[in-house]
Amino acid sequence: MGAVLVHIDLDGDRPDPSSLAALAAGRAVASSWGATLYAALVVHDPSEHPPDSTGQVVSAATVPAVDAVRAELARAGADKIIVAVTDVPLAPLWAAIGAPWQGILDHLRPRLVLFGADAPSAIELGPRTAARIGAKLLMRARAVGLDMIELRDRDGGYVRVTDGGASVVMIGNARGDDRCDDDIDVIVLALPGGGDARIELAGAMPADVAQAHGAMVALGDDVAGDPEIVRHAQRLAALLGAPLVGGRAAASAGAIPPHAVVERATPLAPELCVAIGSPNLDLAGATSLVRVGSNGKGVDGVLPGPVGASVQDLLRALEEP
Repeated sequence: MGAVLVHIDLDGDRPDPSSLAALAAGRAVASSWGATLYAALVVHDPSEHPPDSTGQVVSAATVPAVDAVRAELARAGADKIIVAVTDVPLAPLWAAIGAPWQGILDHLRPRLVLFGADAPSAIELGPRTAARIGAKLLMRARAVGLDMIELRDRDGGYVRVTDGGASVVMIGNARGDDRCDDDIDVIVLALPGGGDARIELAGAMPADVAQAHGAMVALGDDVAGDPEIVRHAQRLAALLGAPLVGGRAAASAGAIPPHAVVERATPLAPELCVAIGSPNLDLAGATSLVRVGSNGKGVDGVLPGPVGASVQDLLRALEEP
């Protein structure tokens, strides 16, 4: 009988509740089928782990994430834990964890693969796993039966011990069955460099926004060397009660003070930004953007033409009683 494999998403240093539900269903199925139940983790570790010729690390002692969940997964029913260690930062995307996950599949060649239907990685890994191993896919199933457990989908599909071929199942709610046994084997696979180099993964944490309210006047490096434009920009900033910011070239030219330098990667979310020239800014979508001296799509206002004359026109319009 082939292995039963359950993918475990981590919520901090704890298994995701939906993954534990899938592990509970996997325990019932594995016991019914007489199969070994594996709980699989993909963990990020940028340090070097010397693999042997098969890519398997001799000891799991150097992977801290394993110690944090080992006992909990054992008590939840796992017979063994298999861990893929990758130097790629983790994200619930195939581009980030697909390669190490494929390494686990290749190592075990499981008969049945289970995901928690509400686990973060399930929607990415589940269908792709089925496609990669040529398996039947059940999108939301539950374990039913007493002696011979089967997995049955609400749409009528099912997986039984007598079925041929592999299956991938996304499990809904299930009750756990604590074994109270934390003596469990751990297999660790070192799979460095498993990310897709063509894809840049952006962080999922909220950005540290530098300015989230009020107005801002941004001076482009392309016009920071023009004293007249700089004076107009300073007058405009004073009129709006807004800071005047720009890039490093603007600071070097003396147009703005050093503390007003804004890096391209700094997220900004003012209510209004007046961009004079072509400053490089990372603006939130809710910002009202007015460009002076340049055209642009997706902006709230444009003053085309020479920058100096356009800024003067804007100042006159704002200063009129």
